Amino acid sequence: MRILYFFTFDYSLHTLKNSGSLDREIQYFEYMNKKYNHEFLLVTYGDDSDFEVIKESEAIKLLPIYTIFKKYNNKLLRYASSFFYASKLKKLIETPDLIKQNQLMGCWVPIVYKFLSKKKLFIRTGYDMYTFSKKDSKPILIQFLYFILTKFALANADIYTVSSIDDQNFLNTFKTTRQIELLPNWVENLRKNNFKDRYGNKLLAVGRLESQKNYPLLIKSFENSSLEIDIYGDGSLKKELTDLSKKYNVKINFLGKLNYNELKKEFQKYKIFISTSLFEGNPKSTMEAMSAGCIPVVLNIPNNRELITNEFNGYLFEPTDNLQQLVSKVLANIDKSVEVSEKSFESIQDNYDIAKIGAKEIGLINNL
Repeated sequence: MRILYFFTFDYSLHTLKNSGSLDREIQYFEYMNKKYNHEFLLVTYGDDSDFEVIKESEAIKLLPIYTIFKKYNNKLLRYASSFFYASKLKKLIETPDLIKQNQLMGCWVPIVYKFLSKKKLFIRTGYDMYTFSKKDSKPILIQFLYFILTKFALANADIYTVSSIDDQNFLNTFKTTRQIELLPNWVENLRKNNFKDRYGNKLLAVGRLESQKNYPLLIKSFENSSLEIDIYGDGSLKKELTDLSKKYNVKINFLGKLNYNELKKEFQKYKIFISTSLFEGNPKSTMEAMSAGCIPVVLNIPNNRELITNEFNGYLFEPTDNLQQLVSKVLANIDKSVEVSEKSFESIQDNYDIAKIGAKEIGLINNL
């Protein structure tokens, strides 16, 4: 099957590389090619330099948009010009068997292409942009535009998937005849070493240094603690968080971004993965940590409850709980922790393994 795969608007291969997610995305394309003979033509919002990021292969061919069209410095002009991309693409490339859009932003390009090519469109979302815009207190106009874009996508997609039950339930409140399908994120088996051999005095956190991740709660919770916290991720709040950690006498290491292949090795070194995030989609970092056998200690939010049963395969806490005390108890009870680690690993492998998620995606496509 030949799939015309559209990137999120304004995302290039360089964007994925700089975010650290490129290796993971390529792994998906290669898996689907090897298992199901899918061939992907990736329409990126990059230029000739995208060809320097990865080599084309049997699984992947590249079509950077800005090798065809002029890239305007003004973002509004880029948005406006994007409505003309589909007609040119229709003339340039062989008609695919399926069109796929990654994330909501930019969906208008494949929607136009769908009507020109008469082919089916699969829109895959990892999180709901409209919901995130409200929780992140974006301007009302931005929230309204995401609402309209979501309605537009639902009206025109032949398959529309979300990664969490919470997003599925929310979008089912929209007045739409479109069946909203659940297609969670995939993980691979990352568990490589014995739980007891991991760090006994360090905690792992992964995520952007932004307000969504709620790191001040994490820092304040470990005031004067002997435990260290390693955080992988960059963002605009690094200085503020560094100052806060000094104020509360917390040993915290801001270790920057790693690519996926590097980060998955780090997961294997820690007993506990901790997250204070205020909202999530289908949290990949938590899932990857669990797949590596880490015990997740995460804030009790809906999307975390989809993954974790408290004290069975992880721990859910409230903002008012004594988090430092909870973690200390987990680390002290090694027999219970080994059991929870095992359940953490098993629950992810049983439900989110790449083979299972890939097969579910194929089932959706075959039902078109």
